[in-house]
Amino acid sequence: MVRSSHPGPTLAVTTLSFLLAIAFGLPAAHATAVVLAVMVNQVAVGVSNDLLDAPRDRRAGRGDKPLASGELSPSLARWVVLLAAGLSLGLSLWVDPMVALWQAVFLGAGLAYNFGLKATVFSALSYAVGFGSLPILVSMAAEPAAWPPLWVVLVGASLGVSAHFANVLPDSDSDRLEGVRGLPQRLSRPVVALVIVVLTVFSSILLLIGAGGDALVATVLAALFASSLAIWAGLLALWPRPTIWPFRLSMLAALIIALGLVGALSG
Repeated sequence: MVRSSHPGPTLAVTTLSFLLAIAFGLPAAHATAVVLAVMVNQVAVGVSNDLLDAPRDRRAGRGDKPLASGELSPSLARWVVLLAAGLSLGLSLWVDPMVALWQAVFLGAGLAYNFGLKATVFSALSYAVGFGSLPILVSMAAEPAAWPPLWVVLVGASLGVSAHFANVLPDSDSDRLEGVRGLPQRLSRPVVALVIVVLTVFSSILLLIGAGGDALVATVLAALFASSLAIWAGLLALWPRPTIWPFRLSMLAALIIALGLVGALSG
């Protein structure tokens, strides 16, 4: 079950929500509830992704996928998706109805991707909406609840789309054979690499401009480090044999920018 929940991305997004909770100064109880809600949100999205992809994964010989290999029963996976989604929304509602609303947007974006948007030219929209809603739902858990600055939402959306482009690289060839032609699969590998770099650099610029001069040291360091990681990810994306490293580096760049946000918003 842990492997089916996509533990790497789940941990990364959960950590991102934790850093945003610090940045927006959430009370401890609200921060705990929001971070747990985001974590089980990602469990629901991850397990549902493997559940829906199981037939395709079997045809591709993906023995690393428990649902495809038969290690995990589909019925148990369905219950986990339902329970995780319900717990995510329930915890969010306990904090504030607006947190629940934006948690539902985040969850809905991930499920919409799994249920078919991933195979269309609009695949990046799920990531833009989902990761753009993450800072909103966290900010709504503050006391008093408040909208985050627009530039923070744009940073989240931009980093989400960058992660989407990096995430599909290892399976892009098999995706095309199976008819899964999301936006990244329709583009050449050099263009995908360029998008990964450009979006992360764009997020870094937004961080520098949005934060202003009050936390310049933190934001400049975060921007430089994140941009360097994005360039590294872009170069690896051009490697003839695809690996998961562009995605890992993209998520690390997102976490570095989140650390810059902590310095900018709490400074």
